[in-house]
Amino acid sequence: MQNISVYLNQRAANTDLDYWKGRITRSLFRSKLNFRTPDNLEELHRDLKADIDAKVDAVVSVGGDGTVNTLIQNLANKDIGLLVIPGGTANDLASELGMNENIKKICQCIRNQQVKKIDLIRINNRLMATNGGIGLGGEVAKKINSIRRKYPIFKSIMKASGKSIYSFFVAQELLSVNFEQYHLDITSKEFTGKIKTSCILVNNQPMLAGTFNIAPKTNNSDGKFNVSILTHDSRQKLIQCILQIAKGTLPINDPNFISFESEKVNIKNLSSNKTPQFFGDGEILHSEETDSFDIEIEKDALKVYSAQVGTDLVDLVNDVSLS
Repeated sequence: MQNISVYLNQRAANTDLDYWKGRITRSLFRSKLNFRTPDNLEELHRDLKADIDAKVDAVVSVGGDGTVNTLIQNLANKDIGLLVIPGGTANDLASELGMNENIKKICQCIRNQQVKKIDLIRINNRLMATNGGIGLGGEVAKKINSIRRKYPIFKSIMKASGKSIYSFFVAQELLSVNFEQYHLDITSKEFTGKIKTSCILVNNQPMLAGTFNIAPKTNNSDGKFNVSILTHDSRQKLIQCILQIAKGTLPINDPNFISFESEKVNIKNLSSNKTPQFFGDGEILHSEETDSFDIEIEKDALKVYSAQVGTDLVDLVNDVSLS
């Protein structure tokens, strides 16, 4: 009998605890299920450490990318598979792993042992699975998380609006009074220089917030991450660039759009009057703790269940078994 621990984030936009408990119990009825609904991070880390020590067969995350981010800090480089059930808003990792179908099919990935290893990105002492960066994206994540904490009803609004909520907040930020730019020093094999930018994006997969195909040539198992730097000196130019990306076309002829793949990058803040915040997986990973970010790939660091692994073979085996 498989021993599986299920972590449910009560703050996530689409997480109804009774609903998910019922669906998961029916889908994994042959397994021993431990449902975890920690009230704080200390309790979560304590529960997760106990699960790792007990060598559970799998950990299930019900929530968004922020829930995944919390779990991977402990699950990285462990031989425990992570199953991601999309219960948040963007659900970037769930989408990348093909977890867009019904709960029964998602849970079958555990039954069928559809596992693979994916890369993670380390930013100083924190890990990230999907997308992150400095500037515009971080401000959007910060505002959404702040409103969600202050106003519980906002969870219902996010659930109703879906991924479009991010586009709304990006537009609001672009049209705000202040046009924020950071003076940064970038060091890597692929690109080195001092730049002024309103947005740096670090991507471990092509899609950001389910809307922006910002890094079409990257994936989370190629041993590299993508870096996009927007150096536009005016709000109008920046808006034009972002609109082009939103339409599905990379602005490759835009001299203010810098994009490259790398294994390691260092970013230092040269601004004397402001400290950048680094966001990742929809959460603020680093705030005013540091003026320097060491970003490095950790290859094959996380074992995950994926609907895209061996599905044809699994279906064939099932057909033969049932015939």
